[in-house]
Order: sequence, then C-alpha cells, then structure tokens
Amino acid sequence: MPCKLCGLPNPKSPLRDAGHEFCCHGCREVYRCFGETVLVAEAAVAATPPPSEAREAFLWVDGMHCASCETLIGKLAPRTPGILAATSSYASGTVKITYDPSLIEEAQLPSAIARAGYRARLHDEAAPEHDERPELLRLLTAGCLASPVMMLTLLFIYPVHGGFVQPEDYAAIGWLAFQATPLALFCLATPLVFYVGWPILRGAWTALRVGLPNMDLLLALSILAAYAYSTVQLFRDPLDLYFEVAGTLVAVVTIGRYLEREARLKASQELSGILRAWSDRACVLREGRYLVCGLAELFPGDRVFVRPGEAIPVDGEIVAGQGAIDESLMTGEAFTASRGVGERALGGGILLEGNLEIEVGQRVESRIANLSRLLWNMQSAGGGMQGRVDRLARGFVPAVMVLAMLVGLGLLAFGASPEKALLASLATLIVSCPCTFGLAIPLTAATAVGTALRRGILVSSGDLFEKSPRIDIVVLDKTGTLSSGRMAVTNVVGSPEAIARAAAVERHSTHPVAKAIADIDATRTASEVELHPGRGAVGRVGRDRVAVGSRALFATLGWEIPAELAARIADLRDGDSVVSWVGRNGCAEGAVVTRDRPRPEWIEVVATLRRHCRVVLLTGAEHSDDYAEHVDEVHAGVPPEAKAAVIRRLKTEGRVAMIGDGSNDAPALAAADFGIAFGAPTQLAAEAADMVIPGDRLDRVLDAFDLVGVAQRRIRQNLAWALSYNAIAIPLAMTGYLSPLVAAVAMSASSLLVVANSTRALLPAMKVGAGDTASGESPREAGPNRTARSHE
Repeated sequence: MPCKLCGLPNPKSPLRDAGHEFCCHGCREVYRCFGETVLVAEAAVAATPPPSEAREAFLWVDGMHCASCETLIGKLAPRTPGILAATSSYASGTVKITYDPSLIEEAQLPSAIARAGYRARLHDEAAPEHDERPELLRLLTAGCLASPVMMLTLLFIYPVHGGFVQPEDYAAIGWLAFQATPLALFCLATPLVFYVGWPILRGAWTALRVGLPNMDLLLALSILAAYAYSTVQLFRDPLDLYFEVAGTLVAVVTIGRYLEREARLKASQELSGILRAWSDRACVLREGRYLVCGLAELFPGDRVFVRPGEAIPVDGEIVAGQGAIDESLMTGEAFTASRGVGERALGGGILLEGNLEIEVGQRVESRIANLSRLLWNMQSAGGGMQGRVDRLARGFVPAVMVLAMLVGLGLLAFGASPEKALLASLATLIVSCPCTFGLAIPLTAATAVGTALRRGILVSSGDLFEKSPRIDIVVLDKTGTLSSGRMAVTNVVGSPEAIARAAAVERHSTHPVAKAIADIDATRTASEVELHPGRGAVGRVGRDRVAVGSRALFATLGWEIPAELAARIADLRDGDSVVSWVGRNGCAEGAVVTRDRPRPEWIEVVATLRRHCRVVLLTGAEHSDDYAEHVDEVHAGVPPEAKAAVIRRLKTEGRVAMIGDGSNDAPALAAADFGIAFGAPTQLAAEAADMVIPGDRLDRVLDAFDLVGVAQRRIRQNLAWALSYNAIAIPLAMTGYLSPLVAAVAMSASSLLVVANSTRALLPAMKVGAGDTASGESPREAGPNRTARSHE
C-alpha cells in the first residue's frame, strides 16, 4: 500500500498512526500536526483531471495602439483553424498562441495575426529595424495642419458662435470669412482626418468587422460626424462649421498615443532585453564542418562554439578557451564572470571577450531559454483583475455609444438646437476613456517587471501584481534557500571501492548532496540508475546493485543497515549534517557525511520576516536544529510529495508565500498564494513560481515583497483614477458643459496621466543589500528547492 499522505511506496515496516500507514517520519508528523483534513485535500488534488495537450508559440506584434487590441487579437486569431486560443499584452507587444500542430504549422501563425491588421513575427525571427518615419510624419503633419485650423476657427468661427460678433460684421471681408476660410478649413481638415487619423479609422473598421466596439470606434464616429456635418454646412451656413473638432481631435489623439508609446517602450525595455536575448541557434562542429542549428537539433556531447559579442546558446561545460562573460540576466550579479576550462557556462550569458568551446551536458537546456519562456508566458497573458477590467472596457464602449445617441435625442426632444445636441453627443463620445482601464494594470506590470530585472528579480506570473497583497505565513525551504545548497563531504566511512561505486551512481543526480559525493571519485561508471527525488538513487555498477541515499530509501528497498555501522555514523554526525548510506546488493557497507553552509544574511532576513508574519521552515532534512530557534514553526523530514499538502493546510490559516529552489519544491510553490523560486532554481521550480530570484543574495526576497506591494498600490491608484474620471467627465459632457475640443484634451490627458503614474519609479529609494525593505513595506502588506534529501 502506498503512503497515505504522499502516495509513495511504503517500506516493509511502515509507520502507522490512527489506522493509516506512512512511508517516513515526516509524513506521519505532518498528519499528526494537521489531522484528517490534509488527507482530504490530497484526495481532491489527485482527482483533478490533467490539462489537455497543446503547443504554445510566442510572437512579437507591431501595430497595437490601444488596450482593446488585445481583445481583437484574442477574438480574431481563434477563427483560424488550428488556433485554440490567443492572449496578448498591449504593454509589451507580445502574444501567446495555443495551437494544434496537426492542423497548423508554427510558421503560419503570424499570418493569422496579420489578418487583424497587425504585423507579427515569431519570437526567434530577426526583427526588422523599426521605421519611425511614418509615425513622425503623421505627428509633424498633425502639428502643422491643426495649428492653422485652430487659428482660422478662433478668428472667424468662434466669435460668431460666442455671440461676440454678427455675420454682418464680416461684410468688409466677406470673401475671406465666408469663402476662403471655410474652404481652407476643409482642405486642412481632410488630410488630418484621412491621413493622420488613418490608424484610428482602420482600428474602427476592424472593430466593426469582428463586432467588437473599441475606443477607435468612438473616436472615429466623433471625427467623421463632425467632418461630415461641417462638409454639408459648407454649402448652407459657412460659419456653422466644426472642422476644428475633427482636426484637433485627430491631432490630440495622435500626439497622446505617440507619447504613450514612447513611455511603454521605456517601461518594457529591460523586459525586451531578456526576451530578445533568447537565442535558440548554436554553432556546432559536426563531421569536420561548422553548422548553425537550433537547440532542438543539439545532442548531449555536442561542441558549441561562441565568439566575442555572441550570446551563449546553451548550458554546458567549457572544454576549451577562456572568456569574460556577462551573466547578469541569469544570476542577477552585475560583475563580469571569468570562466575557463572545466567551469560551467550558462545559456544566455554574453561573451564579452575570448573564445569558448562548450560541451553540451546530458540534457540540452539553457537557463536563458527557461527564463525567457517564463517571461513570454507572463507578458503575453492576463487574468484575474485584468480579465475583469477588460470585460468592463468591452462593455463600456457600446454603453457610451448608446448614451451619446440618447443625449442627442433627449436634447432635441426638449427643444435644444441641433447644433447643441450634436456637440453634446460628440463630447460624450470623445470624453469617455476606456483606454485608462486597459492601461491601468499591464503598464504598471511592465514597469514593475523592468524594475525587478534591474535588481536581479524575474517576475514569471502574469497576475502576480493583481493578487491580494496580504501575506500571513512565509514558508522557507532550507537547503538552497537558507543555506547555500553547496554540500561538502566531512566524513567518509567504508572502503574506497564502496565509495567509488556510490560516486558512480550519484553522478547521475543533480542534487547538491549527490554532486558532493560524485566529486570524491570518477573512476567508475553506473548504469540503469533510478532516481528517488529527495531520498537518493539506485543503479548498477558492474554486476552489483548499488543504493546511495537516506534511511527511508533503504527501508523502502528493504535493505539492511548494520547496527555497528549506524552507531559509528551517529558518533560522527553533528547538527545539520546529512548522512548518505552506501549499500550493495541488499546491505549497507558504508556512509558519506556531508554538510551544508548557511547563507551569511539568512538570520537577518528571517528576523525581518518574523516582525511582520509567521515564518515556517519546511524541509526534507530530518535535522534542522541550527535553524529551528530562528523560526516560528518547523516541519522537518517532509518528503517532496507531502510539501504541497503542508502548504494547502497552512492556507486554511491565512495567505501563504513559499520560497524554494528545487524540482521537489515545484508542487509547493504552485500551491502557495505567492511562490518564489530562489538561488539556482530548476526549470520545474521556476515554472511553478510567481517570481524567480537567481543568485545567492537572500535579501532580494525582501526587495521582492516590497516591489509587489508598491506595484499593487499603483494599480489601485490607476483604476481609481479611471473610474473617477469617467464618472465625472461623462455627465459634464452630457449636460453640454464640455465642448468636443475640451473633451478631446481631457480624454488624452487622462490616458497620459495613467501612463505617467504607471511608468514613474516604483522604488526610488530601494536599498540593495540586507536589512529592512526599502520603503518600509512589510511582507504582510506586500503581495507578495531543492531541499536536502532526508538522508537520515
């Protein structure tokens, strides 16, 4: 029977409690602490069906000029056979497409986006140099034409509308007032509307085609209504014109969008840097020839060549050459690293000088590729509060259109002039600003992501900044988080042959303890190796079956540990040292004692966390005496499979943040309200977490809490402004107190205010170092492993 808690096979003599059988002391203690509820939670999780399989592709998209473009892409792309879903981000200009490879090829995906009027390319395609000349020409044209339109209107049209002069007063210059000026306004306004305003008109037409009203449709209706009315009036009443409404509205919106675009690019430039650094091409030597191929075509043992200025495409060991490498994107460290033969190079590092020959390891992987996938997922997806805001914005546009029509009809019904009814309707259409809702969250998130990257922190969850900021419990892993995760051998018991066999088996594991044991001897090789995460490994060396790992592993296998050997090891171990038993053919014949080193700043970081919330240590090691006195609660000897159960049980007592680093922490990181993968996290841990903090500085965890808290407050400010602005401006426009021109200025100013608030510095005084969080935020107020194997 499997363990009642984690589901792993029980040893021949399992531990029992209340009629349940458990595989180890850790699982039994978790059950004793939390009772039957933890078993019910695990059963519910086991009953959850697996997600359906589909491939994902990421694209860059040019031409998104409004937050409603996200909705247009999401609705149009699935109309192409084979595309299952598409989510995009206006703030970063990215889109994620889920597709069925049996119906559509990845290379065909950009054309599906192009049908909506956008320019798209796959993430690994070289980006053509952006030509800003058309945009700058439109901007220059808007300024040059809108200025004389306003001047002529102020001189001849507004004095008559305001009652300051009568048409008869223009008798001396009648040709100028009644013929030349209206004709000049028509000639100036026409290119403004149809050339400068073409992006607006195109967006409105696309919205009509898909039946999804957007901000462009509101603007286009206002512009075309004013232009058409004025064109008809040219032949009826040359002084009753509103060309300036159409022309200046186009100019104001064009200028506002240009400034908004520049602010967005600045906010997301750090993000773009790491996304564009993801290179999936490598130069390899095969059959005496140099070939450029994709990462998917690489095999273990391939030799990859990197020249100065190039990005290292894949993780591997340097077998020739010496170089200075910038690894700041992966490690968060600002200093250049000097790497030589025998050292490991990280995919994504930039070779600044020297030449390197790198041998691909047993698995083809790249740290930058893993981090980039996380960023693509985060930046091209939305959810939570953003989803609700998007739905509000989608319903907002048709509601304003109906409202504007009712305003015009209502004023006419109460005896108002057609001129006043038209102006009130136009002002109502123009002044509404759904774009502020669409910008409130993604632009702040883009700024926060850039700020985090500058401080060595990677945000990998799209809805992190939308979650509730209140954290009640912080759960910490030990090995690799509070400690360095770099184990050192302190004692060896057993014959050299036995230890050599153990090293051969452990060479197949990436666990810190396994790496330390593997470094003892490199003369033997193992085959048929079976890894037991968190417990050890079993393999075959020659004709012998060899096991290396914890007492729980030996109990599961039914192998014996002689009492004499156990007594000898008990005298050698101390504190948090870890014992790895070495056995052959059913019996232990030796042991290796290793010990981890705590990070220098861990006590100060934990003390800061404890001032604001409850701190829990959750570790697979059965002995954590050196750490227990500094935390509020300890769960030791917990196997990886049971960690998620502990997190779910703690969530019944409050919101939980989990900090870990290994694949065996991935379920716990995913189960927590806020997961942080720290140090050198595995791909599974990084994908399960909301945030990744590479490197060795544990104090960055405090910076992460602080950053999330400030970003969440900024989002709430933006949403509050968007709601307040529309609640005040729309009624004023309905009652006629706002002219269309003032409404256009107010609408653009509202969007620019949200842009400015989103892009201003989030943490101007944040310290880089240990201590309290910079702005005084507590982890309670901020939204915010590879654990040591249980070897004893």
